[in-house]
Amino acid sequence: MTVKNTHPERDSPAWDNPDVCPFCAAPLRDGGAGFVEHIETAQTCRERVEAWQANVSGDMGGTWTR
Repeated sequence: MTVKNTHPERDSPAWDNPDVCPFCAAPLRDGGAGFVEHIETAQTCRERVEAWQANVSGDMGGTWTR
């Protein structure tokens, strides 16, 4: 799967569509397991998810799992 290196625009429908990656707008198999599969193979998105998790972890409490 080719991953775009651009972030979806703020008003992009990719932000609220669970069947696309919110970090690159690539189509996903589904919004749950498909997203996890995607970030396991798409390094750029995995890095973006990890950075996002680090930024919000203090706000969320507990631990993150994938």
